[in-house]
Amino acid sequence: MDNLSIRILLPLIISFIASLAIMPAIRQLSFRTHHVVMPRSGRWHQNPTPTLGGVGIFIAFLATLFASYLLVNNQDLFVKRWSILLGILIMFFIGLYDDLKHINPPTKLVFQILAATLVIFFGDNIINFFRWPIANILLTFFWLVGITNGFNLLDNMDGLAGGVAFIASAFLSVFFYQAGNIDLLILSLTLAGSTLGFLVFNFPPARLFMGDSGSVVLGFTLASLAVAQRAQASDVLAIMGVPILIFMLPILDTTLVAVTRILRGQSPTTGGTDHTSHRLVAYGLSERQALLVLYSIAIISGIASIGLEAWDYDLSLVLIPILLIVLSLFVAYLARLKVVTTDQNNQTGFTRWIINLTYKRRVFELVFDLLLIGVSYYIAYWTYYGLDMTSKSMALFMISWPIALGITYGSFYLLRIYRGVWRYIGINDLIRYVVASIMAGGLSWLFIKFILPDQEFPAGVFLLFTIFLIIGLAGSRASFLFLDRIYGKQFSGVERYNILLYGADDAGEIALRWILRNPSIGYNVVGFIDPDSLKWGSNIHGVDILGDVDMLKQYVKSKNIRGVIVTTENLLDSPDGEKLKTDCYSNKVWVKVLRLEFEPVD
Repeated sequence: MDNLSIRILLPLIISFIASLAIMPAIRQLSFRTHHVVMPRSGRWHQNPTPTLGGVGIFIAFLATLFASYLLVNNQDLFVKRWSILLGILIMFFIGLYDDLKHINPPTKLVFQILAATLVIFFGDNIINFFRWPIANILLTFFWLVGITNGFNLLDNMDGLAGGVAFIASAFLSVFFYQAGNIDLLILSLTLAGSTLGFLVFNFPPARLFMGDSGSVVLGFTLASLAVAQRAQASDVLAIMGVPILIFMLPILDTTLVAVTRILRGQSPTTGGTDHTSHRLVAYGLSERQALLVLYSIAIISGIASIGLEAWDYDLSLVLIPILLIVLSLFVAYLARLKVVTTDQNNQTGFTRWIINLTYKRRVFELVFDLLLIGVSYYIAYWTYYGLDMTSKSMALFMISWPIALGITYGSFYLLRIYRGVWRYIGINDLIRYVVASIMAGGLSWLFIKFILPDQEFPAGVFLLFTIFLIIGLAGSRASFLFLDRIYGKQFSGVERYNILLYGADDAGEIALRWILRNPSIGYNVVGFIDPDSLKWGSNIHGVDILGDVDMLKQYVKSKNIRGVIVTTENLLDSPDGEKLKTDCYSNKVWVKVLRLEFEPVD
């Protein structure tokens, strides 16, 4: 094994062993000094749990850096990256003080800005995104402080912050290895090993928490490393795209928590049970299942970050926005789940204004469609020109897409796209999406040819644009309905009983939709029975029409039927209805009837 391999592997191995060895002592120290969190609402643990795991992570991290210096003489690390190391030291002590004595948010923010100042001005670590240096400096401050607090907020479930930190540090290590940044590679691998050793004790059910001394150190270190990593790609997208993708999960979680708390009239800095992890559990997943889902999001985002630099630029502009669309829909769906109550009395005038802006004016939906329209229009060009963007096609795209954007928004407004509720879309909505997309594609082609007569805009591009708009509109708006179906069938925490619906007619379809959208009822519809033999073998919303009442006994045994709902009351008065009741009662199966009627109010 050559010297380079030793320099690379030693930090990872030493930090992992050191962290693994020191954590039992940290647990004992926490118990002896009474730094223990008792079980309470908003936390997942069931037993008293020590909170000084961050101390163990920091000691393993620091000890490994000195050990690697002594063993392989990594002096460049301390010379080049001293500002990052000093910033980490500041963040550790302010986090530890918060664990021991507690400190108010403004004071923590001051020290975070101080540590960020060291990294920016003394380490020359600046995100060069804008043309103006002052804008880049402000963006870097926002990045360092934002990611630091994002990881602090992310530490709300056993194994979550530590696992995401390990995944992020692993992907950063890939970038540093490819770029030949050995000093940064040592830092990221040391952090990965230290965090992995802690995860052995933090994976649910956790025996040790990291506390603020761990979460702020992890967040600040990773944010600083991401700033120090220079994008190899020459495109602007890679400058911010790579770090944003690596930290997609904490960014999404922080955004979700901040926005929903502001809308409830609460402070974004307070603790709560409204994080992405809590919403996944409310969705019906177990704690470990939720954790694996969040790990998967972090890994997928990390792979996309690698692809952003490794793939062709044109392909990146297709795949990365699609990933953002999917994750945005996922987070938007989770935001609907009611995991906390809203206190209307706490809503200030500003909060009520935000609510009015976001819900009545549908600003969030408009912003989402900005991405959807742009991606659809770009993919139309990319597809038409043979899955490649030439200089000619890119020029046509850039000069025409603002026109297409405005016309598409206008078409959506005229066709009342922003009046519908996503969860309750139906055939009429789908027809409206198709008409709006055709109008957008056709009018865009006509207007662009009229405004830019000297340019050649193929009609095929706008035909593809129309098709992609239909797919995007229908897919995004139907996503909530699709996830509701999954939720109703698989993840409801309520005990579910297999039932049959008697009557495959309009009332039966209404009953089925009501049951599917309300999984808390506890019914799982496994089939219809109906006297009309012409309906047998077909299905309604994916539920089979099995046969008639004569087959009921067979269905009760084979499908473990607990009950039958009669969807039309007059069916009970028929001979089949009488036979249904007799067979059900003899097999200890209950019978209920669905009544749909309008009653006058006295």
